[in-house]
Amino acid sequence: MNSATTPRFAFIRALVFRSIIEHFDYDLSRIRTIIRQNGVSFTVLDEPYAPIPLHSYLHILDQAASLSGDPLFGARLGFSSRPGNIAPVGLLAIQLSSIERGLEAMVRYSTALQSGTRMKLERDEDHLILSYLITEPANAPLRQDAEFSLASTCNLIRGAFDARWRPLEIHFSHAAPSPAVKIALRKLFGGPVLFSQPENRIVMAPEDAQRPHRSEDRDMIAMTERHLMDLIQRTQRSASISEQVEALVGMYLGSLEVKLETIAAAMQMSARSLQRKLSEEGQSLSTIVQRHRQAKAETMLAEGGMTMEKIAAALGYADGTAFWRAYRSWTGHSPSRRTRQQPSLHYLGKV
Repeated sequence: MNSATTPRFAFIRALVFRSIIEHFDYDLSRIRTIIRQNGVSFTVLDEPYAPIPLHSYLHILDQAASLSGDPLFGARLGFSSRPGNIAPVGLLAIQLSSIERGLEAMVRYSTALQSGTRMKLERDEDHLILSYLITEPANAPLRQDAEFSLASTCNLIRGAFDARWRPLEIHFSHAAPSPAVKIALRKLFGGPVLFSQPENRIVMAPEDAQRPHRSEDRDMIAMTERHLMDLIQRTQRSASISEQVEALVGMYLGSLEVKLETIAAAMQMSARSLQRKLSEEGQSLSTIVQRHRQAKAETMLAEGGMTMEKIAAALGYADGTAFWRAYRSWTGHSPSRRTRQQPSLHYLGKV
């Protein structure tokens, strides 16, 4: 996908997955399975700014909570997160002088890291209120994300500004959990926790939020803001339909069956509409999949070290024989010939 464009489907940057993966470093195979089952490959997650469908992230977070067996999974994950887990927004926030200025920056640049959400900061005489709400996609599990997002924000405030800071109230839009979980959440957040509210909110005292904690390095802040503005401008330059499909094919190939219905669901449109729009751009799903498979196959063969079976699995083929036949139909020769054609390290002057 062109690096200057970002898909129009609701997305979240891959770097947000770091905290989830780090949590399961003792059992990576199981969290890898969950991520793969939701159509996201670990090779995609290697690129921090890769846009991942928001609905995939929400389902992965929910299933990770089930895997952990911890009803407080999202909140605990948030309170163990670091500013780098939402870099560069988090890194900008902790450079600013006050909690309020840090939160203003998070609201201003939130679209650089995530779409399909609404985030705002409101003030009255007695309160400063940070609100967060996912507006799309519909029918996705939201509780773990809400608790993770508010907890990570509170954790950032305590870590970067005031370890003794506590909210006046925490509001969640989801229904109340069990009494024991409610008590545990109150202990984690350090204040009253209310449920079934219109939005997810952190309610805080203005005097705490406005108190200066450090001098600001204006040059460093300006540099970080320029980087964030570049990310936002990429978001505003919407990709074509075929570019969006290519991005999704890259994520799903080798993890999920790549079919029109799967791609259309991620883009929140009907399969028929997607097919028509691709046709208008002179494309089809089959040609995009073949193009992506061929390019990825050439890369993996050039790098070496992978069996035909592993390459076939990464490309979504049933077995190595199916990949061998497909490759021969593209190029007129076998994959083994492509491997033999690679120059040796001695020839390249590296040994």
